[in-house]
Amino acid sequence: MSDTPKKIDIIYNSTLVCPWDCAVCCVDAVHVKKRGGRIEIRSDGLETFEEIQVTKDQSIYDVAAKHRQSKGLELDLDAKRRVIDHLSGYQARIDASGGDALSVRENFTLLQYAASRLGKANVTLTVTGAGSSAFRAAEIAPHIGEYNFTFDAETLEDVALRPEGYAAGNLKKARAFVQVGIPTRAETPLSRAILNEDHLTRLYMTLHDAGIGKLLVMRLFPVGRGTLLEHEIPQAEDYRFAIGVLKRLEEKHGWPVVKVQCALKHLVGLPSSSGGNPCDLVTESFGLMADGTLLASPWAIGGTGRPLGPEWVLGNLARDPMTVILNSPKAQAFHGRAGENWGHCKIFSYLNSSLPDPFDRIFDTADPVLAGSPAHPAAREQLSLRLFQLASG
Repeated sequence: MSDTPKKIDIIYNSTLVCPWDCAVCCVDAVHVKKRGGRIEIRSDGLETFEEIQVTKDQSIYDVAAKHRQSKGLELDLDAKRRVIDHLSGYQARIDASGGDALSVRENFTLLQYAASRLGKANVTLTVTGAGSSAFRAAEIAPHIGEYNFTFDAETLEDVALRPEGYAAGNLKKARAFVQVGIPTRAETPLSRAILNEDHLTRLYMTLHDAGIGKLLVMRLFPVGRGTLLEHEIPQAEDYRFAIGVLKRLEEKHGWPVVKVQCALKHLVGLPSSSGGNPCDLVTESFGLMADGTLLASPWAIGGTGRPLGPEWVLGNLARDPMTVILNSPKAQAFHGRAGENWGHCKIFSYLNSSLPDPFDRIFDTADPVLAGSPAHPAAREQLSLRLFQLASG
C-alpha cells in the first residue's frame, strides 16, 4: 500500500430519507411525509415532487427508501453491508447519519452489522429524536460508542432555519442516551441568527443540565440547501466571540467540553487532536453518500444533493474496497496536497477560490475566515494565548 491513511473516519449518509425539511440541510435530505393515502417525496432542493402509494401498516420512510433503492439512488441492505466489509484493513470509524438514518428501519440492522465488524467504539450515530422514535435508547446502546445530535435552539423563540420542535426533540432523545450510559455530543452549527451571548449561555447550560458530555461548535456550510443561505454564515470575529463565550462557560461548569470544528481551530489557535492539520480531509476523514459514492469531504454536496463536482469523487465504496480507492492516483493526489492550505477549510477554499482548475481550488488559501491568517500553527501562538486569556475572563 502506498501513501494512504490507516485510520479513517467516515460520515455515512446511509439514507437521504428524512421527516424534516430544514432550510440549512447540508446534504439536501429527501423530505418524506404522508398526505392522505399517499406518500409525498420532495428532493432536489425540495423542488422535485413524487407521490407513491402506501398501505395503512407500512412505514412511509421504509417505503420511500425502497422506492429510492429501486431507482439506484440509495443502496439496499446487502450493499450497505458490503460497504462495511470494504473497510477491511483499516482502523475505520463510521458515523451513521442521513437524512435521518433510523427513520429507515433496515439501518438499525446496518448499525448492528457495523458494530459487529468494526467494534462498538468505532460506530457513532447521528439522528434526530423524531427519526429515531421507533427505537428505544436501550435498544441502540449496545451498538454505538457515541450518540450525536444537532442542537441550535434552546427554546422555540430561538428557533432559526429549522422547523419548530427539531432541537427540543433531539435533546429529549439525547437525555435518554445519557440515562443508559452512552457518551453524547451536541453539534451546533453557528448561524448569525443564534449568535448572541444570552442564547449561547442558555444553550450551553441546558446541555450542561442534561448531562451532555461534548459540544461541537461547527460552521454553517454553504452546501446542500445551505447554498441559499450564505448570508447567515458568520464572519471570523463572530466565531471568535462565540467560541470565547462557550469556552468561558466550559471553564466554569466543566461540561459539555467544547470542541471546535476543523478550520475554526486554526482561526482561534487551538491545536488539532492529532497535532497535525486541523483539516483532515482524505488524510483521515471522508463522506459517503447514500448510493455508495465516496467523497473527499462529507460537506462536498451541492444544492441538489449531488457531489459539488467530479473533483470531489474518489470512487464507490459499495463497488470497490477502500484499499483500491485510496491507492488510486486521484486519492493519492489529494493526500499529497493536503497540507498546501494548512488550517483552511477545503470546502470554503474551493467555493471562494478564483483559480481556473477546480481541483486546484480545493488547495487554495481562500477560506474567507482565515483571510490574511498565517498558514502554519507555529505562527499562531499569540492568538492562542489571546483565546486562553479570553476563556479565563
